[in-house]
Amino acid sequence: MIKRTIIASLAVLMLAACSQNPVVNYKLWYDWPERYLPDFSTLGEPDLQGVKTNIDLEGIDDQLNHFCAQFDATLKVRTEEEYTFVLTTDDGSRLYVDGEKLIDSDGARGPIEEKATKVLQKGKHSIRIEWFDFDKGQSIVFRYSTPTIHQREFNDKVLVAEDKRTDKAPFVKPQVNEAAERFQAWKGDDEAVVFPVITDIHTAGRFSYKHIGHAAVAAKAFGADFMANLGDIGLNAYPATVDSQYAQFILDNVKAQMLKYDGIWVYAPGNHDWDGGEGKYLSEEYLSDFFQKPWEEKAGGNLHLTPGKTYGYLDIPGKNFRVIFLNSEATGTQGYYYIYGDEQLEWLASVLDSMPAGMHVLLLSHWMPHPLGVWNATSLNPVRKEASAKMMDFLSSYVGKVNLVGLFTGDTHVNFHEVADGVNYYVSQGYGWVSPDLMMPGQKHAFFDYQESLCIDVVAVKPAKREVHTFRIGAGGAEYDYSFGY
Repeated sequence: MIKRTIIASLAVLMLAACSQNPVVNYKLWYDWPERYLPDFSTLGEPDLQGVKTNIDLEGIDDQLNHFCAQFDATLKVRTEEEYTFVLTTDDGSRLYVDGEKLIDSDGARGPIEEKATKVLQKGKHSIRIEWFDFDKGQSIVFRYSTPTIHQREFNDKVLVAEDKRTDKAPFVKPQVNEAAERFQAWKGDDEAVVFPVITDIHTAGRFSYKHIGHAAVAAKAFGADFMANLGDIGLNAYPATVDSQYAQFILDNVKAQMLKYDGIWVYAPGNHDWDGGEGKYLSEEYLSDFFQKPWEEKAGGNLHLTPGKTYGYLDIPGKNFRVIFLNSEATGTQGYYYIYGDEQLEWLASVLDSMPAGMHVLLLSHWMPHPLGVWNATSLNPVRKEASAKMMDFLSSYVGKVNLVGLFTGDTHVNFHEVADGVNYYVSQGYGWVSPDLMMPGQKHAFFDYQESLCIDVVAVKPAKREVHTFRIGAGGAEYDYSFGY
């Protein structure tokens, strides 16, 4: 009873949010015990109904089992074309277009992708999806494409409307401004190098990539010198794992959000950035072309990319400060994640050895080699342990030789700072979640709802005073600000 009350409340909220532009009408019936789809015409009045912005299960309690639903929508076609419809569900489903059954994929089972084609003339066309959940896992992903339209969820107006609503989310500016006030009080008249960190967005299958655009709001408020994307966009999460077109959809949207910032991005790939779907893996060259090269010309010679690789460095104009971004995924294949390969370490040594006198340098990466930068104390195999120790020894050999700020990463979904052999190791939480029983002493994690809160660390460095201060925007607030020296 409590569960149904919560779902009903969510339905009222969704109805209020969508009432100005209803897109998808849905009806939901509880207590469907069978392992196949019902005849919906015999079910009577639904237990829950309303409108949504898309054909999905957003806002429906994922602990609910044994229920069925019907989704009705209108697809507006501007030019006659052959439409390819893709419906991936757990459990069974049917797709009707203008009353014609195009997909019939019934039965209790895990996620199965079905496709169908139909030539649609210009005008409005009805879409109906019937679906049920038998037990445990549940999902609905509906997309379409044409020879002139890249694959997208439901229709372009849904995505445009969703983008506008999320960009204008009421929690963004207040949380940004509150943190920016703390930053200004700390900065005073001192010169600082400033950048927001986006990490562990894990965006496949949800709209959390919008927080990259929110970070652009923060960059403007803080007067950032650049922005840092420390990886784990989320390309090896369902449904991106089974559909390279959907993976491309995620990439396109992430990049569109990054382009909302008018400055320079640096990108360090994460272990969840490689799977392009259908068993294909994106190459280092592809990721560099997509997430690094677009800013090369704008940087005016200050951004140095390693050809065909995903590591390089950015010199901050006028501040005698260098930011090196690394690839902690070895060769970028499924062999061993969390390894800095020998070729990259040789490159890194050459960069550090040739640095201008007096320049300060900060290293950015996804993976943290320090022992606290793992999910739990037993999660590293011997190969990774040896590689991490090698990286830490390498960095400690440069203490006193260069003005080394430290190595800053994401990945672990926690915040922590530790000094080892004179090197600062700092992890930014990002948008990932971690189970409390996996956290180790010294780690912190702010639990929050990404639909209601930001979770962005802005890093500020005062080279003249050798000071670092991080400012938390959103989750945890000032409690998660942190200061240290180098």
